[in-house]
Amino acid sequence: MQIMCQATKLTDMKKRSQYNLRYFLAGTCLLIFLSACKKENTKTYTLRTPVFKAKSEVLAQINGNPAEAIEATGKIYIKDNYIFLNEVDKGIHIIDNSNAANPVQIAFLNIPGNQDMAVKGNILYADMYSDLLAMDISNPKKINITSRISGFFKDRMYVSGMNGDTSQIIASWIEKDTTVPIDNYPVYEGCWNCGIFLANAAAVQNTKGTAGSMARMILVNDYLYAITEPHSVGIVNTSTAEAPSYVSELYAGFDLQTIYPFANKLFLGSASGMYMYDISDPANPAKLGEFSHGRACDPVIADGGYAFVTLHAGTSCGGEENELNVLDINNIMNPVLIKVYSMTKPTGLSKDGDLLFVCDGPAGVKIFDVRNVNDMKVINSIKSDEPYDVITGNNRALVVAKDGLYQYDYSSISKVKLLSFFPTKK
Repeated sequence: MQIMCQATKLTDMKKRSQYNLRYFLAGTCLLIFLSACKKENTKTYTLRTPVFKAKSEVLAQINGNPAEAIEATGKIYIKDNYIFLNEVDKGIHIIDNSNAANPVQIAFLNIPGNQDMAVKGNILYADMYSDLLAMDISNPKKINITSRISGFFKDRMYVSGMNGDTSQIIASWIEKDTTVPIDNYPVYEGCWNCGIFLANAAAVQNTKGTAGSMARMILVNDYLYAITEPHSVGIVNTSTAEAPSYVSELYAGFDLQTIYPFANKLFLGSASGMYMYDISDPANPAKLGEFSHGRACDPVIADGGYAFVTLHAGTSCGGEENELNVLDINNIMNPVLIKVYSMTKPTGLSKDGDLLFVCDGPAGVKIFDVRNVNDMKVINSIKSDEPYDVITGNNRALVVAKDGLYQYDYSSISKVKLLSFFPTKK
């Protein structure tokens, strides 16, 4: 009897051990599964904490290290033999392009919050968050700030200072990668809503210089026009170049992104279409017409009879279109869409005679023959790493891409020749 009881106890202990092992294994698997789920349900954010400085100190230190490495390319502007390359929210690199085969960086202007620029004579206009600066660049290595219009760019006033303190400015950022559960919102350190607006930029040609097709600030004769908030264009009189004066602000359209002048007209690209204004009276633009499309990022350029618009999906602009639209603008009051060309991921564009250059993401810069806008052919392409914008003229193409600045000679369109490459910091 005792032996039977002991055998029964051993059997029970064995069963309990098996059950315990099963529960242990099941619990371990559950923990592994939950751990894997938890890992899959996390996301790493780059949190940016602002570093504030006195605005007076920042203005006094605009001339930075001439050899400052270019970490990320932004907008481009050409004046005479100089290339002005914006590095978003950091400043402007000045490059001597007297020898296109060997461009030389000669100065860096340390301008926090900078996104756009334009040049008239020896005066450079640039934004510093919400302020418009006028700077004498006769000596690029030692510039002189001649004037400042405070609060001009209203859409960026939220990053001009802390708690309304206009004497302070965000001079730089401290970046920190932080992993959080995907279902939770990231906690921003030291600053609410401190995201940076990445400006879109458009090829603008005038007597003052040449801007890229993504520009939000341009010069036409003695007036500067700039997108100052999502729906408005600010107007500044630059007849006294070193001392520009504020004129007015115009409600010009919805979700404005780029601005392009042609023949006393302004073409405004927006997230939902294109707006056209007559600037025969430069201080009082008069609306002519508009064209609507689906939501997408939208630079636009124009010639005498046609406007060319790229639609770029997959951004904060919304929309799913990646295409090139051609509009007939002979009746400027009633632009008509006449042709749509499918693209990969288009951004900036530029036109030189019968050639249209379109930056198209991984497909490089496509070159179209536009003599027949209803049947445009790609006759060549320029390889580059995610091209953003392009300026063309005199058989030269300047392409700003993710990895740097490219310059090409397209005097023989079948054999486009690379002249130089100015790389970003690796």
